[in-house]
Amino acid sequence: MSEKWEYKVVHVSAERWTGTGLPADLNQRFDEFGAQGWELVACVPITRGSFFPWGGSTTVGVLATFKRRVGS
Repeated sequence: MSEKWEYKVVHVSAERWTGTGLPADLNQRFDEFGAQGWELVACVPITRGSFFPWGGSTTVGVLATFKRRVGS
């Protein structure tokens, strides 16, 4: 019998980032997901290009993907 998984994708907005670069409650939120059986499997930055001619980009958020076995 094959295992079945469910997934959760969480958007972490950069608008709330503190001087450390992360939301103040991020560890607490992720710990709560872990307590519910979710495992972090990927983090992908969301960027926005610059309007300036010399280029560059800004990170505006992160998508964090979690998974857990169905029935956990």
